[in-house]
Amino acid sequence: MPPVRAVHARVQSDAPILVDGVFVSSYGDGDLEAGYLSAMDSVNTASVEGALMYVQAEGINVNVRADDKRCVRKSGMANIVFYEVIIAQTNETLAQFQTSWGKTPEYGPMLPMDSGRCTPLSGDSEFPAGCLQFNGDDSQPNVGPFVGGGIKDDDVRAPYPDNYWFSFPNTCPLEAWSNKTDECRNSTRKGLCPYGQGPDGVDCTFAYNILGWVTIDDIVGITALDNPDTGSTYVNFTEWCNATSNNTEFAADAETGEMETGLPFWEDPLNSTANAARAEAAVAKYEETLKSGSTQIEDTLVKAFKTLPTPEELAAANPPCYMTVEACGSGNGCKRVGYSQLCTECEASESCETGGSGFTYPTLEKAFTTLSDNETTTNLGGDGNSTSSASGSSASSNTTNAASPLTFTAASVAVGLMTAVLAL
Repeated sequence: MPPVRAVHARVQSDAPILVDGVFVSSYGDGDLEAGYLSAMDSVNTASVEGALMYVQAEGINVNVRADDKRCVRKSGMANIVFYEVIIAQTNETLAQFQTSWGKTPEYGPMLPMDSGRCTPLSGDSEFPAGCLQFNGDDSQPNVGPFVGGGIKDDDVRAPYPDNYWFSFPNTCPLEAWSNKTDECRNSTRKGLCPYGQGPDGVDCTFAYNILGWVTIDDIVGITALDNPDTGSTYVNFTEWCNATSNNTEFAADAETGEMETGLPFWEDPLNSTANAARAEAAVAKYEETLKSGSTQIEDTLVKAFKTLPTPEELAAANPPCYMTVEACGSGNGCKRVGYSQLCTECEASESCETGGSGFTYPTLEKAFTTLSDNETTTNLGGDGNSTSSASGSSASSNTTNAASPLTFTAASVAVGLMTAVLAL
């Protein structure tokens, strides 16, 4: 399929570092290629619109933390990092999942990733069917390292509209980072393209560029509060929290998410409209950081940040949905919406394109397998989600990992790929 450009987000405990003018993971120890690999080496991301959902539902509730962790958010989460991602699914992905996409056309099922591997269903080696399809293991079809997507807007503790989670598998996806050998990496298919290469859906399926990040402390207003002991504003959440036992960011019922006390930013947490406004506030704070800086981010780093392209700018540069989603070539057609650029059915009055320039959607063949449809269906268990549903994991990281509006940096290397529409 032709590459699609989107913007995703990740909740991270650490901040990226700048190496040769490119933001990469600090876990590459200053090496550009190692840092580039480390940031998106089998991980999950979230839609920008839902980036705060995991923070709100899992990261800030003091009622679910031990007393000695009262002033540390879960996993030390500190930043919302914005990733420009370029995705080109394999033809087999489109063929395998096009009849069961649900609300995430173009994507396979969202698969939870932890420590660089697919999360087992149970034990250490029982994996969802989708995880085995990246490389055709255990007689599953060799679909390739597809990017997965699923909606996650129904958590009662934090209902965020348009909250989607995504999975980005790379080489050796069944092994954790510490167990990935060169032999395993070399014998499995690449999801992440090598640095400087864009995705073609054959050699690799995604590339990325870190645009910048915004700190959670800045978003919620902690760094704007005066510290009477120092005469300056608070340095961070931990300093503010330790100042007095009355300083609580968020306390809520662990099951329902109903708020008891906390910062004004988190008020009305069960209201989806209020949550959507919070997501917009995070983007606005990022744009403010671009202009005014942050007390928590070095000015030299902020100068390298890039403005987020708007959903409209992304849609104007991306291929039309009818080129990648066969169903969008008929009826009312489809349009790309949000920072994730998901194809959504149009209303008749919108007059969306359903074809052009003699384009005919090709006949795509599924990857060979002797297994039944039921045996190749991804079922994540628990809540019964299957196929392209999201479940269980988070678009976050304990380690690091996700352009002017219409340009790409060297890291994404997608100019040629986006202009030369790749054959399906």
